[in-house]
Amino acid sequence: MAQGPEEGGPRSVSIIIPTYQEADSLPSMIDRLEGLRSVGWDLELLIVDDDSNDGTIEMIEARGCDWIRLIVRREDRGLSTAVIHGLTEAKHEIMVVMDADLSHPPEAIPEFVSALDNGADFVVGSRYVPGGSTEDGWGVLRWINSKVATVMARPFTRVKDPMSGFLGLRRETWQSAADLDPVGYKIGLELIVKCRCQNVVEVPIHFSTRRHGESKLTLKVQRDYLRHILRLARWKYPERSSFVPFAVVGAMGIGVYVALLAILESLFGRFIGNDLVIVLAIALTMCFNFFLDRKLAFWWAPQDQTGRQLLSFIVICSIPVIANFFVTRYFIVDDEMATPLAGVIGAAVASILSLFFNWGCSRIFVFSPRR
Repeated sequence: MAQGPEEGGPRSVSIIIPTYQEADSLPSMIDRLEGLRSVGWDLELLIVDDDSNDGTIEMIEARGCDWIRLIVRREDRGLSTAVIHGLTEAKHEIMVVMDADLSHPPEAIPEFVSALDNGADFVVGSRYVPGGSTEDGWGVLRWINSKVATVMARPFTRVKDPMSGFLGLRRETWQSAADLDPVGYKIGLELIVKCRCQNVVEVPIHFSTRRHGESKLTLKVQRDYLRHILRLARWKYPERSSFVPFAVVGAMGIGVYVALLAILESLFGRFIGNDLVIVLAIALTMCFNFFLDRKLAFWWAPQDQTGRQLLSFIVICSIPVIANFFVTRYFIVDDEMATPLAGVIGAAVASILSLFFNWGCSRIFVFSPRR
């Protein structure tokens, strides 16, 4: 049974439902929201539809409900941007985001409001707290996918169900959002991080399997989630998000250098000598590191200054490169099997020497951060 608002007058809540091809699910969802209205809740329902052309417009018009607003978008489509559009258009102080497919029980909305009244910054309808559950038949692979995604979100929040699309927040929290740049479907994690929410409350829900339509969990959705995690890491932890890929590229560079050294030695060693082979291998490896570092570690760098950046990168790397040359030269012998080993030793010494020095100097002098 739907729970009525607390004494002191009706509570006003804006409910945002992003839709695409959900005309079969919406009537049941609206009927259940009518149950809340019947016990005194003042609801505004914003259906943000991405031009489904599935009868949604006709169905809403036939209902003739003045508390329902249908917004049809024909550009910039996608679930996350639809939610942002709905939050922007919402009129009430308290806003709830939920799916149209009946996987989120609208009867939990009073608990969301109660949690916000008691000081929560953000509320999540959770499957993974005591009292929460998922419907039988969810499937092992989907369960594993959800758990892995939750672990990947740990650097940003301790919420047990950060993948949930059933969300509640106040207008002031929404207005505090900075640099919103969501990818894919996981707008909840974006809002928790970008609104800097500290007190996130999880309300237990029973997550139901959709009755109509098809699941939108695809490989593209999973790929977008990985992109989203990377964006959030760069936003929240810019220093670490730069240093870690820089170190990874450096480790990859060792392998590239060793391979080049072996290849060039076998092809040209007898013609140009070991010294020039080492120089060529170093130069090619530096180019490899430069382009990957600019893409992965210093993503903010201007893309129209390649020449200046490459020259600066070479200057910065000159000290460890010189060390690499002489260490490799010291260990190299006229033995095809010994040549790669010498490269490993030289590159390892140079990498240890250069890791922090090169990263710091590259960040400051080569790939100047955004101001």
